[in-house]
This record gives sequence, C-alpha cells and structure tokens, in this order.
Amino acid sequence: MHYRSKVYPKNMESPFRPDEIFFSITDLKGIIQSGNKVFYRTSKYSRDELIGAPHNIIRHPDMPRIIFKLLWDYIQSGKPIVAYVKNMAKDGSYYWVLATVMPLKDEYGQNKKYVSIRIKPTTEYLDLVNRLYKELLEEEKKGGMDASYQKLVQSLKELGYKSYDEFMKDVLSKELESKKDILKVEELKDLHTDTEFFRIIKRIFDVARKLDTLYDSIYEKISIFENFTKVLQEKSDRIFRLTDYIRLISLNSSVESFKLGSKGASFSVLSAEMRKNSEMGNKIIDEMKKETQAIMTDMDNIVILINISKLQIIMITKFLKETLEALNSGESTEEERKEVESNLRDLLHLLLTDAKEISKYSEEMQTQLKKIDEHMKKLKILVKRLEFLYLNGMVESAHHTETSFSIIFTEVNKLVDSTREVLASLYTPLFEVIQKNRELGLEFREVDSLIHRIYDELNSLSYVSQEA
Repeated sequence: MHYRSKVYPKNMESPFRPDEIFFSITDLKGIIQSGNKVFYRTSKYSRDELIGAPHNIIRHPDMPRIIFKLLWDYIQSGKPIVAYVKNMAKDGSYYWVLATVMPLKDEYGQNKKYVSIRIKPTTEYLDLVNRLYKELLEEEKKGGMDASYQKLVQSLKELGYKSYDEFMKDVLSKELESKKDILKVEELKDLHTDTEFFRIIKRIFDVARKLDTLYDSIYEKISIFENFTKVLQEKSDRIFRLTDYIRLISLNSSVESFKLGSKGASFSVLSAEMRKNSEMGNKIIDEMKKETQAIMTDMDNIVILINISKLQIIMITKFLKETLEALNSGESTEEERKEVESNLRDLLHLLLTDAKEISKYSEEMQTQLKKIDEHMKKLKILVKRLEFLYLNGMVESAHHTETSFSIIFTEVNKLVDSTREVLASLYTPLFEVIQKNRELGLEFREVDSLIHRIYDELNSLSYVSQEA
C-alpha cells in the first residue's frame, strides 16, 4: 500500500518539453501498472512510488471533477477520450498535458486496462481551457457536478462545438499540427549494442517508422474526403432548390391548365409528370444528404483515430529509443526488458485495434459513396425525363400561343440545364474519392501487415537469451 504526505500546490511548472511524450498504463480501477521515464521524471515520483499507486496521486486541485467524470464515462464505455489535464508533481509543481486515454480491450471486446498518452499543450487552447476550468470549478462549488456539466456544454457551444467529441477531434489535430516538426518519429544515431534483444528492438523501430509514413499518406487522403463532403453538401442543396423550383412551376402549370378546361388536358398531364419527377428528385437528394452525413460521421471517427494512431506510433518509437539508449549504456535489467516487452504489446494492441476500426469506417464510406453514385445516376435519369417533358411542353405550347406555357416550359428547361451542370460537376470528385477510398483500403492492409511484423518480432523477444 502506498502512503504519501500531503502535497501542496506551488505556482511553479515541472519541466516537460513540447518534443516529449509519455504514457502510463493502469488497471480498470486506475491503479498504475507501468509508465516510461518521462512520466517518472515529470511527476517527480520514482518508478517504485508510482507503480501500484492510484493515478490520482498526480491530480491537481485546480482540476474540475466533471472532466474526470467525463473521462471515466468515455473509457468505461469503451471509447477513447482526449482532455486537457493539469497535474501536480510530488513537489507541488504543476504540468499541463493533453491526455489521450484509451481502453485496452481483450479478445471479447471487454476493457482490461487503460492507457494514457500525454503531450505538452502548445496551442491557444490551453489559455482558453485554463479559464474554462476555473469557471467549471466555480460552478461546481455553487451547484455541484450538474451545474459544472451544464457550464461545460454551454461553453463548448459558444466556441462553436456541437459536442465534446467534436471539440476533442479538433484540439488533438491542432495540437499535433503545432508540434509536427518537433514531436515526431526520430532517427536513431550512435546507438549499437551487439545483443539480439537490441537488434530486435531496432527492427521494431524501423517498422514503426514505416507505419508513421503510411499514416501520413492516409491522413493526406482524408482531406480529399473533407473537401468532397463540403462540395457535396453545397451542390445537393443547390439541386434540391432547383428541383423544388421545378415543383412550384409544375403547380403553376397545373393551375394554368385547369383554366383551359378540356383544352388543357395535355398540359395537366405534363404538369403532373413534372411535379412527380421533381418530388422524386427531392427524395433522392434527401437520401444523398443522409449518406453525406454518414460519410462525415465516419470521416470524423477516422480523423481522430488516425491522430490517436500517429500519437501511438510516436509513443512507441520514443519508448523504443529510451529502451535502446538504456541498452546502449548498459543500464537495462532483465526485469526492465520484460516490462518493455509487455508495454510494447499493450501499445501495439491499441494500434492494431484502432487500425481495424479505421478500416471498418473506410469500408462503410465506400458503401455510402456507391449509394451516392447510384443516387446521382437516378437524378440523371430524372433530368432526362424533365428534358423530354420540356420538349413535349414546347410542342403543345405551339398549339396554344395565347397561353403562357411556352414561358413556363422555357423556365423549366433553364432549371433542367442548371441541374445537369451541377450533377456533371460532381462526377469527377465523386470518382476521385471512390478511387482514393480504394487506395485507403490497400494502405490499411499494409498497416495490418506491418503491425503483425512487429508482433512477430515481439514474440521472438520471449526466446532471446538476454545479456547482462
């Protein structure tokens, strides 16, 4: 059992550089099982003091309780969470982190451990969050957790976020982007120890670097999807307005045909057909909007999982570098090497789980893109029908020059032309994203292959005779 004297907060920051990253692994109750050297150094506790201690040993009193409730709600339900956290070191000094906490699941999908990876916040969000947390604490004192939660929801809405999910996706992207030149997979220099353990760890490091490059390629493709969904939303709204306008014109046409009595029978039929086609067009557009929204949801999930995966790869390579440096200096013990293997397995398991999730979302997107393609083909048929109705309308109008039907059908033709142009402008970007998504599928298969290569290397560690 861990005992510790009361720690009082100091207005002094514990050193934690933007190019550093650390992790800790806990059981389901939050008891620390493992971590890395940067974690021990930043918290100013020794490894022995932290292993077996509750993770709240580093909790700072400036942290509102609602953030930890949110954190536990997410991870206990099997979802990762990203949150800004102010921690307190053993001497009372503080250090801010952006924590990404992930449940590590067993083969049945049940949580078995929690892994938290932390980086130093370097964006303007830190000042904003610092102020927000003070307000949440005030609300907590006045009205408890519920009041604090309502304040959090309201503040996120004022910042333009519909949900905490949207907020954490944005901040993780921006924090990683702000450090892309310093927080990255590094090269190994001047490290060499003539042991099989060292050689295996070095091979794992090299494969992890390939994974990092692969995820960069995947991330670049996601921006194409983001641009496409924006264009699709804009264009589908425009098509909806055009087809709705045709529907209104068809109603006017029906009124005009009614005035003609039996002479307007043919116009009445044409008007009814126009209305029917435009209403079908509106239904198709509604379906396209649903598919677009589904793509955007899948894409949001992919973006956060890719960023989390990139974080995991950086953590793995930094941890491997720590391990190789310890081996190079002769500081590594047999017990530490076993812990390294266990930690690598946990980090790798997270990476593999997330890769499968991303691949699943990518497959769903492919299905949705195909449906959008089918909807566009149906719209193309409707446009041809409307064009046919326009031609028939103009022929009939020639026999009734005293009516305004020629004007009505000329207007319909303009709308049909506009609809055709909008559809044509979507074909090329739709084809491109379908192709890119197929490429994503191939890249995820390569990700899976590389991760399993690392697993094979890890398995060989168990059979290596360690050198002192």
